[in-house]
Amino acid sequence: MSSASAAVAANAAGGGFGYVLLHAAQTWRTEATAVLGPHGLTVPQFLVVMALFRQARHDWAPLTQTDLGVRLGMDANTTSQIVRGLERRGLVQRTQHPDDARALALALTLAGLENARAASADARRFNDTYFSVVSADQLVALGHTLEILSTESEKRA
Repeated sequence: MSSASAAVAANAAGGGFGYVLLHAAQTWRTEATAVLGPHGLTVPQFLVVMALFRQARHDWAPLTQTDLGVRLGMDANTTSQIVRGLERRGLVQRTQHPDDARALALALTLAGLENARAASADARRFNDTYFSVVSADQLVALGHTLEILSTESEKRA
């Protein structure tokens, strides 16, 4: 066992699962940031772009900024800042919402769609590599565990 693995195992055994979870999330985010950088995206920007990309690909109902923030678990201010930045760069556009005259619908521009396709392909390859060190069964169990923790946390909020 490597010294890093031994330290993580000792910390986890001592009740430091929060540390291990945070450390794993930080290493993933650091590496993901490097992968997304050439596309001019941060991880939160990528999440916004991908939500709008899925909406466009599946021809789902248009998303408002509020819908988008709720879907991604982002506060209104953060969502607004990200959308404004992507709009300034020509990746996102706001148009009149077809079902609500008071709302604006968000959509990717053609440049945004191209950016999303390229970033998505690189992110998929990165995730495949990053998570390849654990088995499919371990990933399923981890996903289930994280879902339980997230759900319980939301109940306490």
